[in-house]
Amino acid sequence: MRPSSAQLRMAISGASFTFRWVADVIKDGERVLQDLPCTAPSFTDDDSQQVQSTGSLSFVYQDDFARSIAPSGVADVLSPFGTQVWAYVLVEDGPALSERVLMGQYLVDSTPSINSTRMLFNGAAVTVGETIDVTLSDLFYGVQVDRFYTPGSPSSLTSAWTEVQRLTGLPVTRPSDVPDAPIPKSVAYQEDRLQAVYDLATYSVDAVPFVTPDGTVSMRPNTWPGPVDTLSDGDGGNLIRVDRGMSPDDVYNAIAVRAYDTTDGSAVLASGQITDGPLRAAEPDGALSPFRRRPKFYQSQYITNRLQAKAYVDRWLPRVAQLTGVEHDLTETFNPLRQIGDVITVQELGVAPYVGRVTRIQRSDATTQQTTVKVGPQ
Repeated sequence: MRPSSAQLRMAISGASFTFRWVADVIKDGERVLQDLPCTAPSFTDDDSQQVQSTGSLSFVYQDDFARSIAPSGVADVLSPFGTQVWAYVLVEDGPALSERVLMGQYLVDSTPSINSTRMLFNGAAVTVGETIDVTLSDLFYGVQVDRFYTPGSPSSLTSAWTEVQRLTGLPVTRPSDVPDAPIPKSVAYQEDRLQAVYDLATYSVDAVPFVTPDGTVSMRPNTWPGPVDTLSDGDGGNLIRVDRGMSPDDVYNAIAVRAYDTTDGSAVLASGQITDGPLRAAEPDGALSPFRRRPKFYQSQYITNRLQAKAYVDRWLPRVAQLTGVEHDLTETFNPLRQIGDVITVQELGVAPYVGRVTRIQRSDATTQQTTVKVGPQ
């Protein structure tokens, strides 16, 4: 959950508040425009993407002195060449509450539509209004396009967090549930810098990197933390609708790790599979189960011997083989504090409470949002 005041959390739970989107524009590290009203905001946070937060919005702008902010060159405000848009939600609940929630710091990655309306004034053309559409991506977009010239390697193996900061060029926020750890071995980074960051987080600290709303790099652990919120329907609840779905796409009953021993070049292989329950890979007599065998393969430069490969199998097999193919799409009242990775308790009338981890959020200027959770083992 995003940090907030107790008063804001109470207002959001009561669902009687009003809100609107505003934005600041940052150019060359300077705030050049502030509190610009936004129309048609549409933002998606998705943990299945490496650039996890993307969005779009429109600025409808009228300047008191008929000045234009429509970009026409590389150095202009709102050009997709290093300009940042900091998106906020301004929440109000009567005269007692007015609080801004920072939703994210985004890079402008395109301006697909720019429309300026002009008129003649004293014989000169002046701008009377503009509509500028922008598409946005979180700061990992900048890391993703900043590829290595040549294969690189960690500058030091003592700290995974220090190396993540070096690779991204962004400040880091270290949560207490993702402690630092040494990097297992020196590897050769390939072309993709952002992939190197994800690999480093996976194999060094067992976590997923992401950009926080305030523009720093943090990580969330692959293991589920405890619930941070409860979402319920019925009187006084904020849960409006639940759409259930099931898919085996992210459920596996076997793991195989393929790697090479760097000392002698020999192949390293470790594997494991589920032997009982509905996800079993085979029957006791060796015949394939109804679910058949669904292996997930891993290959990494960080794994260089069989002990490491076996440890990876033991750690990940219980995770990928859990009955987490159940996803629920929750329609809830607009909640700007909800974040990817949050574990929440869901209470539906007539259904036993369950926990789910947020994997996707879709927001706009509507009074509701779509929150997808992966349901934990029951």
